Amino acid sequence: MAFKATSEKGFYGWINVLTASIMGVIGGLYLISFSYLLPSLTKYFGWKAAFASTVNMIAMGLCGPLAGAFIVKYGAKRAILWGNILGFAGFILMYFHTSLFELYLAYGVLIGVGVGFGGLLASNTVICNWFVKKRSIALGICLGAGGAGGIFIGRAIVHGLDTIGWRKTCLVIAALILLFNVIVPLILIRNRPEDLKQAPDGPDAQTPSPAQAIARGKSTYKTPADFTLQEAIRTRSLWLLIVYFCLNMMAMNALMTHLFRHLTDIGITEIMASYAFGTMSSVMTLSNFGAGFLGRKYSLHSVAVGAEVLKICGMLVLVFANSLPLVFAFMVLLGAGFGAVMVATMNIFPDYFGISSYPKIMGIVRLFWALTGGMGAPIAGWVRATQGSFLPAFRMTIILVVAGLICLIFAKPPVHPSLQKVKPEELLATAAN
Repeated sequence: MAFKATSEKGFYGWINVLTASIMGVIGGLYLISFSYLLPSLTKYFGWKAAFASTVNMIAMGLCGPLAGAFIVKYGAKRAILWGNILGFAGFILMYFHTSLFELYLAYGVLIGVGVGFGGLLASNTVICNWFVKKRSIALGICLGAGGAGGIFIGRAIVHGLDTIGWRKTCLVIAALILLFNVIVPLILIRNRPEDLKQAPDGPDAQTPSPAQAIARGKSTYKTPADFTLQEAIRTRSLWLLIVYFCLNMMAMNALMTHLFRHLTDIGITEIMASYAFGTMSSVMTLSNFGAGFLGRKYSLHSVAVGAEVLKICGMLVLVFANSLPLVFAFMVLLGAGFGAVMVATMNIFPDYFGISSYPKIMGIVRLFWALTGGMGAPIAGWVRATQGSFLPAFRMTIILVVAGLICLIFAKPPVHPSLQKVKPEELLATAAN
């Protein structure tokens, strides 16, 4: 039975949003699960188990340019399917693995490459293809769904670890990925509105002209002309954004990988730690949705800067947290900042550089941030092993995030080479004629 939305009158974009949202909930297991599994894994392999997170990010980064080129050539749907098949295989190997090498292969390589091809890059490309004016709302819904999933995923993983053990928990995760991130998108995902003879944003939407795009100013800025990968690489804005992401990924990789264990180190029970993570996910979800709607009226760059300030405030609370109320305060601030900045920065790239080469540009960005960001987890693990606490490492993450914020502040919208010598009023005069 065909969906009504596949007709020329209906708009299929929201079905893609629903599908991507479901994928986002289950896809959160790729990242969230390792923090919960790590205490069990360190009993077998020591602190070196954390290097699996580093291998994961390196594999994700190295395949970034390949994934971007693959998506441009073959479509995001194929990338989603093949990537999540690799992720499924990675968790199957996690169930069987008995050596450190197999852990690195399973979580590091298979899941890392799987996320690189079939994760946010591919699903965001689908959403960006289907939405222009409503893009921030659509991405906010998808990212918010992932955050909403985190409300119960953490407690579900803890329950699984307590009742069936970490190996069978990996097996359950593999089954969920196969069902919701392979079979469901195989049936429902459509790459572009043109495939169904539709237009972005729906039948009533009108794409703004270059003159209109400039006239409405930078509050809702979208580039009037798409950048190629080569043109984007030559802009200062892209490199500032790359440095921003590198510093943030290093900091957040160190923080999120070891946060669950740090909370138990300071006397928080595992169940209360899972509730704290659920609180962060709840706030992140609300922040995702809120940032999506703010992006319709205000500069997403300003939203991102404000969100980073919230993250820094939360991290400052963490280094002084020695009680459950302070832990929850940290989770609220981090969730609010993290959720808003995810939506804002994911919109900044297509807004600044356009859609045509978006997968390739993001593939290059991911290459840099993964190669540097992956160093955070093992460094923090080594600090814990040598000094008995994660706090010195967490203090360093604050410095990294502040440095990244400075780069973000100066990452202003670039002007396409074809428009650098054209004055806005000339474009407006041309449009009027």
